[in-house]
Amino acid sequence: MKSFNPPIRTLMGPGPSDVHPRILSAMARPTIGHLDPAFVGMMDETKAGLQYAFQTKNEPGFFA
Repeated sequence: MKSFNPPIRTLMGPGPSDVHPRILSAMARPTIGHLDPAFVGMMDETKAGLQYAFQTKNEPGFFA
């Protein structure tokens, strides 16, 4: 059985929509765990971006 490669189409209806090739590429990459140093670094960068966006010096934390 050969692999199915659907043609590229522009969907104009209310149903499932096209996924940008950049998103498909990202989804094809390996996943990493939440304790992986690369993930921890990405989270630190995200937290710093949120602090900048909300113009705060407060440490991000969890609600108890």
